[in-house]
Amino acid sequence: MPTPATLASLWDFSLALYAQPGVAEACLRLQDEQGINVNLLLWCVWLECKGLALDTTRLQDAERRIRGWDHHYVVPLRHLRRRLKAEFGTGDTAIDALRKQIQQAELAAEQQVQWQLQALTQQWMEQTQAGEAAPTAVDSGAMDGKNLRRYLDNAGVNRGAIDSLLQCLTGALRNI
Repeated sequence: MPTPATLASLWDFSLALYAQPGVAEACLRLQDEQGINVNLLLWCVWLECKGLALDTTRLQDAERRIRGWDHHYVVPLRHLRRRLKAEFGTGDTAIDALRKQIQQAELAAEQQVQWQLQALTQQWMEQTQAGEAAPTAVDSGAMDGKNLRRYLDNAGVNRGAIDSLLQCLTGALRNI
């Protein structure tokens, strides 16, 4: 059975974590209520499971890297999918099929965001091998949420919501 640290790709890790009870709901609540980027959130957790601590500079670098793709493709597809459901409900099979196609495009766009984040992580590791400063290592066996806290603190999420999410994710990681 794979563990969070052995799931090599960010995408595989995200799918496994997101499928755990309560995780999708917690992530989507932060996305919808506070504008949190779920792909960045999952990447923060993945990095920590890989034993890598995220500093502010690298977090900002990642946010810049994905901002355009997220803004121009992921978010518009999400809004279109949700708008179809809000306007037409779920009773029309043709519209439901269209909405499912849009959802598949949205997932493909999110996967592209995650590939960008994983490529950025790989770039950092290659720079480390070339003698540049490495991302700080953390104990990959203990999920204390430093990366996630850094991201969510910077985004203005309150402590209670962060603690609640961390509790949910810590429990979910035990089941992967």
